[in-house]
Amino acid sequence: MRAILKIRHQLATLTTTSALLLAFGATRVEAAESAKDDDVLRAQLSLDASAFKPGVIDGKWGEFTGKALARYMQSQGKSAPDFGDKPPAEFDLPLDRERPTKTTYQFTDEDVKQIGEVPEDHKKQEELDRLRYEDLLELTAEKFHATREFLEEINPGFDWKNAKAGSEVQVPNVQMPFALQKPEDLKKQTEQAEKADKLKVEDDKPEAEQFKIQISVADKILELHQGGKLVGSYPITPGSDSLPAPVGEWYVKGFSWMPTFRWDEAMLQKGERSGDAYNLPPGPNNPVGILWMELNKDGAGIHGTEVPETIGRTTSHGCIRLSNWDVLDLGTKVRPGVHVSIQ
Repeated sequence: MRAILKIRHQLATLTTTSALLLAFGATRVEAAESAKDDDVLRAQLSLDASAFKPGVIDGKWGEFTGKALARYMQSQGKSAPDFGDKPPAEFDLPLDRERPTKTTYQFTDEDVKQIGEVPEDHKKQEELDRLRYEDLLELTAEKFHATREFLEEINPGFDWKNAKAGSEVQVPNVQMPFALQKPEDLKKQTEQAEKADKLKVEDDKPEAEQFKIQISVADKILELHQGGKLVGSYPITPGSDSLPAPVGEWYVKGFSWMPTFRWDEAMLQKGERSGDAYNLPPGPNNPVGILWMELNKDGAGIHGTEVPETIGRTTSHGCIRLSNWDVLDLGTKVRPGVHVSIQ
């Protein structure tokens, strides 16, 4: 009997030990995956702070993080590999490991003022003075260049529907949070310069400082070149099958910050202007976002968007679409007259 009890005890010990080893192994795997996710998030933040933009921040490796990293490396004179579906073992980036990847943000009264209903009906939208953010989750996602899903993930249990001024949330620690005041200020500056006939254009710069825009429809990337060198890139949505982006050589005729957008279904679907249209007011939920850069091609332009998480993953109506924070960055670098090559 004692021998049987001893065997049972040994089996129980082995089972417990095996379970502990499995749990320890699972914990190590989870820790490794968490560290890798943290590295991806840190890489996205580093690229977002650079001139090579990764698109929306979500802490996950993806197509546009890889394309941004490859172009950053190319700009440094290094080979630019196709990273594929998996992140590199080591990121060839100046990662600041002392800087936290997340920080706390407290909602303000000004944030709350930027919230308002956005009707689906364009006629009702036309009656509004602004197309505001629908809620504080949408505002926070744009301000910190993130997906709404990622914000919900890093704020488990937070009641976004009842968020108010004074509420605090965790957000990606981006270097330059997006703020609507910047395009509002640029709108005033541009209008004043136009009235005084002092609007500066790209050709006013020394030749070595002039930018050129190169757009790859296939890669869904807008590259910025200066002095023959690659100096920046942005993920884009470049047209659609029915209304593709206009391939060819163009230039930007002018900028319209915080624009009113003429919603014309016939123009959007067929490229033909009709009399049945609505003038949609400015705001972050305007269909062309916070900036319209008109090309010397009827109906075509480079612009922002009200749905940044769809950049590169859906289609547009023949234009080049960027997130609002990326088009703001681009619009503060280039000037009217900048050359645009779409291939």
